[in-house]
Amino acid sequence: MQLDAKTLDTLAWLSRLNIPEEETEALSESIAEMLTFFQQLSALDTQDVPPTAHIAPLENVLREDIPAETRLDRDLLLSGTESEDGFITLPKVIG
Repeated sequence: MQLDAKTLDTLAWLSRLNIPEEETEALSESIAEMLTFFQQLSALDTQDVPPTAHIAPLENVLREDIPAETRLDRDLLLSGTESEDGFITLPKVIG
């Protein structure tokens, strides 16, 4: 698949790329090779292939998030800072 200069200029403008004149022919050939490869991939039968987001299975190995009172919370609230309903109160910064 060949890529003409006008299409390459449009792609460059849409991508906000400034492509030097001496690189346009090589870039055009490179993009044309990629498009040809994509056409080959499109010809493959993928009817029975399930869609995937990752090539390897992912598993969450983190612990369950269970809120609990910690000693730090209690010590911080008892350290003399102002608090209200178990939250630290700070002076208003934004008008």
